[in-house]
Amino acid sequence: MATKFLYLVPIDFTPVTENALVFALDAAKYNKGEIVLLHIISHAKERIAAEKSLRDLAAKHQNPEVVISTRVVIGKVLRDIGIIAESVGVQLIIMGTHSTSVWQKIFGSPALSVVSNSNVPIILTQEDTSFHKIKSIVMTVDLAKESVQVVRYASKVAQVFNSKLFLVGQRYSDEGFMQKIEVNLRVANGYLQEQGLPATIHLLDSANFEKNLIEYCREVKADLLAATHYQDNFSLFSTNLVQSLAENELAIPVMTFDGEDTSSGSQFGFITQ
Repeated sequence: MATKFLYLVPIDFTPVTENALVFALDAAKYNKGEIVLLHIISHAKERIAAEKSLRDLAAKHQNPEVVISTRVVIGKVLRDIGIIAESVGVQLIIMGTHSTSVWQKIFGSPALSVVSNSNVPIILTQEDTSFHKIKSIVMTVDLAKESVQVVRYASKVAQVFNSKLFLVGQRYSDEGFMQKIEVNLRVANGYLQEQGLPATIHLLDSANFEKNLIEYCREVKADLLAATHYQDNFSLFSTNLVQSLAENELAIPVMTFDGEDTSSGSQFGFITQ
């Protein structure tokens, strides 16, 4: 019997996280998934009020096609979302992201600190992000060998929505860098072909790469952008850049995961997983 696809949606009762729920609901209809709403509290005395608010939110968005359950847990937001996601057995976290300044003001840390503490891939949505059937997915592959892992997660989404895939790398003048990019793109594309998912490969100039990437997403009408997150700020997709992508002007949802989790394994270990 197939495992039910579960989405976890962290809720802090702001419009941006409620919009993440709306996004998750629309996504869940396509693969008959279920949604777990999560609210994390600091003290037990907050539980009764939080449980009522979460139940009310679930009732507000009740849909006959999607089962919604709720969980209120005592813990720390940045640390525990990923832990709870694993314990519940969800396949994907849909998380509304505040602007960097707001997030830092409330939690004292960027939103992607959650990513650093999660082994479950996360889709980041903005307050004005609306769900569209995911027809096109742009995936970024960089110099780090771990970056090819992004295709494992993006391919699962592509299989659900029968999406077109676009692999994007940077075009460098340095020959050594170009060799690394080309190897990673070939391996990633080979994996996708084995999954029956053909992809278009495209190189963008490294100068103003972020701007070029968003313009490319506009050109191919991307419905999802997938990029590996690294805690190391010297990596191409550092916390700052992925956070910036998550706030992109097109309000495209961004799928990301912690590349550090794959760094201790073999270079292309996902091929055999």
